[in-house]
Order: sequence, then C-alpha cells, then structure tokens
Amino acid sequence: MRSPPRPAPLLGLAPLLLLLLSTSCSGGSEPAPDNPDAGTVDAAASVDAGPVDVTTATARAADAVCAALYRCCDDDLVDYFAPYAADDRLAAFRDRLPPAAVLDEGGCRVVLREMLDQLYLGAWVSAIVAGEVAFDADGFASCVAALDQASCGVPARAALWDSTCFGLAPPAGGEEQRAFVRRTRGAGVSCAPVRDGLGGVFYGTCDPTVAFCCYQDPARPGCQFPFEAGGAVRPGVCQPVAAVGAACSASAPLALCATGVSCDAEDSTCIDPPDGPLALGATCVDSSYNLLGSCTDGWCDVLGSRRCEPRRLDGAECTGADECVSGACRTTCQPNTLCTGSGAPVDAGVDAPTDASVDAGVDAVPPDAPAPDAPAADAERCATAAELRAASSPSPLTGYTHRVAASFGATNDYNPYRTAAPALPPSCSVVYDARGRDRVYAITLQAGERLAMRVELNDGRQAGVYLLDTCPEGSWPDLDGSGACGNNEYGVGFCGPIGCDPATLVVTYPATMGGSPSPPATFWLVVDQVGGDDSTGFVLDWRITPS
Repeated sequence: MRSPPRPAPLLGLAPLLLLLLSTSCSGGSEPAPDNPDAGTVDAAASVDAGPVDVTTATARAADAVCAALYRCCDDDLVDYFAPYAADDRLAAFRDRLPPAAVLDEGGCRVVLREMLDQLYLGAWVSAIVAGEVAFDADGFASCVAALDQASCGVPARAALWDSTCFGLAPPAGGEEQRAFVRRTRGAGVSCAPVRDGLGGVFYGTCDPTVAFCCYQDPARPGCQFPFEAGGAVRPGVCQPVAAVGAACSASAPLALCATGVSCDAEDSTCIDPPDGPLALGATCVDSSYNLLGSCTDGWCDVLGSRRCEPRRLDGAECTGADECVSGACRTTCQPNTLCTGSGAPVDAGVDAPTDASVDAGVDAVPPDAPAPDAPAADAERCATAAELRAASSPSPLTGYTHRVAASFGATNDYNPYRTAAPALPPSCSVVYDARGRDRVYAITLQAGERLAMRVELNDGRQAGVYLLDTCPEGSWPDLDGSGACGNNEYGVGFCGPIGCDPATLVVTYPATMGGSPSPPATFWLVVDQVGGDDSTGFVLDWRITPS
C-alpha cells in the first residue's frame, strides 16, 4: 500500500491542500502483513474473469469491492461506508447503509453500484462513452484483480482505499491518476470538468500534464472557473498549463500549473515540489506549507515542528493515523483491526490506508475529555461572541497554545452554503455546507499574523471551522484575494474508514490589503456542525504566530 497520497498541488492553496494531506510524507511500499495467508482468495474465485466493457464498469467495480468487503471487512462495514454516508450528495442513500441498515453482499453490490454512478465512476464512464477521454481496460482489470486477489489485512485495505482505482477519495495528482482512464486532449481542444476531486474539476477532460479546462466568459477576461455558481459544469477549451517558474493563479483569471506541480503561495509561480528522501529530524515543510521531500521513516509534523517525526507506539497521543506505528489513531494510537477478517490486528508496524479528500484517522474525543467550559458570553451569534483568548485554557496538544472545550449553541445561525434553506450568513459558497448548530468566538489579529485551528466534535462526527469579518452581517473575509468564498478560509474534518478527522484551518491576515498596510482587525471564528447531528460539544485548539 502506498503512503497516504499527497494532494494535487494544482491550485496552490496551501492550507486547503493541507487538509487533504493527512500530514503525511512517508514513502515507499507497505510491508507484507504478519499473517500473509489470512483471508487469501483463490484466483479461481474471481469476481468476473470476462472482458472489461465500459458500459458494465460500475457494476464490475461494485461487485469487486463488495466481494473484498465481505471476505475481509464484514465486521467493519460501518467504517467502510462512513464516508459515503457523510457525503451530502448521497443523502438519499443513508438509510440503506450501515449502521442504519443491514447489508448482505448482494445488497452491498446494488447500493454501491447506484452510489458509484452518482459519484466519480459514473462521471468518468459518461466521459468515456462520449469519446471525451479514453478507457484503459487493462488498468481497470488490474484494479479488479487487486481487489479479487487481496488477502485480508494490509492488502485488502490497500486495494479498497486505492485512489487510483475505486477508492472514494480522488487521486492526489501528478503520477497518481485513475488507472482506468486516459486524458489526451491538449490545448485548443474542447473540454468539460469531471466531478472527481480538484483534479477532475479543474483539468477536466484535458491532459492534466499539459492543459487545464478553461471557461472563457465574454464579459470577463481570461480563464474562469469551469462551473457555475450553483455548481453546474461549464464546457470550455483546454488551456496550456503554466510552466515551472512561470506565474500561476488559483483565482480568476486562472493560470494553473501542470498536475503534480505546485503554485507557490509566496510568489505565485509554479514550482516542482522536491520528492527526495528526508531523514528523521529533517525539515519537511517550509513556511508556505510546501513539502520539501518525503519522510522515509516517519511522518511530517506540518502544523507543529515541521520536521520528520518518528511514529508513535500504541497508547501514545495522536492527531492522525500516519503518526502511529500501527496506522490507527483514535485520539491515541491503537492496534489496527480494520479488514483483517478476524477482528484481530495483523499488521503492527504498517501505515493505515488514508486518502486525499475523504481522510481517515482521528476518532471521537474520548469519554474522559475535559468537561465543556462555559465561555463568558453565550457565543450563540457574533453579537454575543465570547472573546477567544478569555474563553481558552492552555492546550495539551503539540503545536497549539490554547484550547476551548464547549457545547454548541441552541440554534443553527450560520452556514456558508449559498443555496441552504433557510439562507443563513455568510451564504456565499457553492461548495461548503454546514447545517448544524454553531458557536462563535471573537479574535483580533494583527497584520501578518497566522491563526492555526483544530476542531474535533465530541461524538466523532464531521466538524467545520471558518471566519467572518463583519457582524451582524456575517460576511466572509477574502483573505487570499481569490474572490472565491471559502477558498482558503474554511476547514472541514473529512470522514474515513475509522471516523472523522478534526477540522483544521490555517489562515494568514495579510500584512497589506489593497496596497495599504492592514490595521488590526477583529474576526469572528465559527465552529460548526457540518451534518446537523445532535453532537453535544467540541474541542477547539488554536495558536497565533507571526507570518
């Protein structure tokens, strides 16, 4: 199994991409499990040995996934389906998924086929049938074979969460692409976005090594986003990517680097990220959150020491799966029992599979977490927000200085999503939806200061954290100058096979805005429930450092 994949560095949005990074920069392939014979499947038991036909691709993929699940993960179905259940695009399926429903293997194949049709696989199949991209039958067959032949434990997890095959998370970009599709369209050829992560949306049906999908609006100069405000796709023309060293931009007018190449946040130029090996103790990420290489024996502590740190033994405190020797983190490192076929750990010392947009790792805050503190104000809305510093106590987490443990407000007062019903401030994003109750804290930042935040819900559900810059209007601050609501000002905890990660967000208050020095400014930090469940509370850890 590969290390957790890097996010596609196409947009140069360092804080957003760090959310997708899972704070890992380990390298190399995964060792074999301690009991390599556990759950081994005879090749004769193949799901389908016939030729691959793109019109049956979704069914073939669902059949292979479910066969592997019921061979090795029948005790872990809730964990596997958690990211599907957490996806708002699949809200209609939640009552058909564990734990709400009991699935046998046949039922798994039916519901997974339907969900994959609505997600990335259906989008790729449509593009293939339309002749916009090419189908790689050999690559597809290899993905099926990997699932069909995987023994339980590490190989099964590697195959099930493989982003180049049928993993729900999109590929990281660069050399990591979907194995069953080839994009060959170059500059000047028509294109359309594909709903499969940032790489699918922004490069679309173009060859991402040479071009991105550019929508040209007659009313505005340059390349615009290839989707409308409501999320509907807009066809365009493949535009050449910016060369290494050339100017790039993730805001309109777009100028994207090639897949696998980063747009440096400091000087807005394309840089080829180094991928050399880094020893323990080596600096692994710079001040702009660009990776400096791959930790060969450990993990990159992006928000803390910024160095390659050794992995931790069972029982040690952790914030992500890649920090642990076992590859499983539930606030502390734990034995990894996922998809072993027996409920017993078989692979101590090996990374757990995680992914780039649906992240696995930290589970719920433990039952013995600190009791919620009552802030000085009720923090129900920005007008009664608690002052963040006054409401905080020292944080026990490495890399953070302050902590607030609190309950949510009684009502849902804020939501970034533009088409939410009812409409709530800031009501500006076509992507981010936070439908639950919230709490608000006021924080004053000086010019150039960087605010890092980490939020975890007590019940392990999905958290969101974002800033407002006016009260009571509740408008969204455009701190990165992109003009896009939430471009670098929203953090969400992605859900994976063993729970939901904390929401993390790093924002910098620019030293200058509009050509003038930035005065001290008060922002309102909103901690929100993404899914609108009845979560009892949250833990917010934060720190402020000079930029």
